[in-house]
Amino acid sequence: MSARNGREVPDTGEMVVVHRLFRQEYEASVAVIRAVAPGDTARSAVVAAHLAALNQMLTEHHLAEDELVWPRLVADPAVDKGLVARMEEQHERIADALGRLERALPDWGTAADPGPRDAVADACAALLPALDEHLGDEERHILPLVPDRFTAQEWARLSERGRAAVPKSHRLYMLAALGEAAGTDRRDEFLGRLPAPVRLLYRVAGPRLRRRTWSHLSGGRTEQRVAAA
Repeated sequence: MSARNGREVPDTGEMVVVHRLFRQEYEASVAVIRAVAPGDTARSAVVAAHLAALNQMLTEHHLAEDELVWPRLVADPAVDKGLVARMEEQHERIADALGRLERALPDWGTAADPGPRDAVADACAALLPALDEHLGDEERHILPLVPDRFTAQEWARLSERGRAAVPKSHRLYMLAALGEAAGTDRRDEFLGRLPAPVRLLYRVAGPRLRRRTWSHLSGGRTEQRVAAA
């Protein structure tokens, strides 16, 4: 890791991959939700649990920023206060959309009725524009500010909180999904961040687990983007 002003430079590239994961999973989930047949409670329960795990991860991701990033930036006279205010307002809009999604999940997850299913799908679709706007703004305007204002250790606290927020039952799947989100342009960086045993586990089982779990979510339909992971 290189140094700037005598400090190790934070790894902001990891956050870009996490952002890709959120976009990837929520976008793909819309079609999966709508494809669940009425009364298919086995699949509705699986998909609902997947979305609940994503919601938990996204909520903690933003809470960590609220507590660790925005106060540091707003206290810096060189940072545009309006930029931070926009980030906070976007978090509020995303939280509102997540709340709508979370309220719709329990009824559909247990009963798989068409009305709740459509409510979940609509809420998931409504989340995407606000999420995409915020993540894009963060990558363009916030991440470039990080190296001069955070040490690598301070920035790593966000990653630690993000990992802790992943439910244990979803950790292997999310590891594989992160590998897909990394894409060919960030795959080597992604693998380089993993401890050696986890990297071996990913190479041996990650893509296969991704395909198998996604097939379970989607009722056996394997999408091209997953098959290529």
